[in-house]
This record gives sequence, structure tokens and C-alpha cells, in this order.
Amino acid sequence: MLCDDVTSETCTTSDSVDYQNPVKKEEPEDEGYLCGGTSSPVGLIITVDQQTGEFQRKLVKEEEPENDEFLYCEDCRSYFTNKCEVHGPALFIFDTPVPMGIADRAIQTLPLGLEVGKSDIPDAGLGVFNKGETIPVGAHFGPCEGDLVDREEAMNSGYSWVISKSSQCDEYIDAKREMHSNWMRYVNCACNDKEQNLVAFQYRGGIFYRCCQPIKTGQELLMWYEDDYGKDLGLAFDNLWKRKCSSNG
Repeated sequence: MLCDDVTSETCTTSDSVDYQNPVKKEEPEDEGYLCGGTSSPVGLIITVDQQTGEFQRKLVKEEEPENDEFLYCEDCRSYFTNKCEVHGPALFIFDTPVPMGIADRAIQTLPLGLEVGKSDIPDAGLGVFNKGETIPVGAHFGPCEGDLVDREEAMNSGYSWVISKSSQCDEYIDAKREMHSNWMRYVNCACNDKEQNLVAFQYRGGIFYRCCQPIKTGQELLMWYEDDYGKDLGLAFDNLWKRKCSSNG
């Protein structure tokens, strides 16, 4: 994990996350007025002393918004938290449970109906194919699993993702080792965003894939990434994405 030594804040990683039961955020207490734009790290709170009636000013650091608390409805073209008001809760297709440390663990975690075979992309090696019923738009896979590594190791792997923890702290996960990763390591990047049928995005501290086009029987799963995810991570993500695409040959 890479943290720039800018503030005294630290990042912690939870071993398990309940992706099905979103936690409602606490509303801020109405203690005064917050002045300053959302892009500024510092705001000004103005309060009134109850005894003297005088105004008091205090500079405070604004909290970063938790953008990865939201899911996206492909039909409504809008974001939601607990469930879409029109289409209900999001569909999650979970991995086959397999203990860590098994040599071919990644392949064994494939959900029912998916298979690993030779990719349709020239020189890309293996890929993931749908051998079951059509996967509907809006289905979710994930999270990606792998080893937590430092930035340097992540940049030298075609199986890495960067996860934003705060403005000064990122985490890197590498799915290179099959015994510590899942089947998502085999999903290839689309040659362009028009060929994609999966969207990679960050959700609750993990990387998930969302189905953005129906994936019919025999089709290969090909992913691109959500614009906001790539934009927020800047150069680190750009380098990792180029590495992923070069792994396709």
C-alpha cells in the first residue's frame, strides 16, 4: 500500500466486507455553516456562541466523499445505493467458494456457467467465456482477489488494480498468483470500449465488473473501465491499464 506522507491520516484494510448490506452514512450535525468549495481540503465553519451571541470561526478539513458507495443502473442511467427505485436490488453473481492457497484456485472459483479457454483476441492467451444462459445487463461480478503489493510491484504486473482509499493513500492488489486470486484475473481487456460487455469499477474498497451488454452463450467476457474510476486515480491507473492492455498482445 502506498501512502504519501502529507497528512497524519492512515489507511486500514478490512479482511472482510459485507457487500450485500450497505451501511447508511451518518448525517453531519447541524452545528453551523460550512464555507468553501468541495474541491478545497479546508472549510470554514461559523457558529454562534449560545452565551455571548458572538460568531466563532473555525477552519476544518473537509472529508473526502465516498464515491465507491454507489452502484449504477444501466437501464436508468443513474446511480443508487441500496437498490434502484425502478429495478430493485443489484444482481450479484458470486464466485464458487474455494480456500486460499490451492494451486489452481483461480479457475476453481469460476461461477456456474463460466469457463476459461483460449481467448478470441490474438496472442492474448486465456480468456473467460459464457457457456450458460445469457448474462443480463446489470449483473455484477466480484470483487477481484489477489495479493496486496506495493506500487513498484503492481506497475510490473498485468494483473494489478489500484484502489483509492483517500486523496493521499492508494492500495494495490495483484492477481498474478493463481492460488491467491480468483477467476477475474483471466478476463481480458476489450480492444476498445465498443467491444466491451463488462465495466470495471471500484465499489466498497474492491474492484467489481458490471455487465453493460447482454453476454450470450459462447461470447467472451471483455472489460473496459468506468470513466470516473480511471479519472480519479490519475497516472497510477493509466500505467496499470496500459500494462493490462499490453498483456492482451
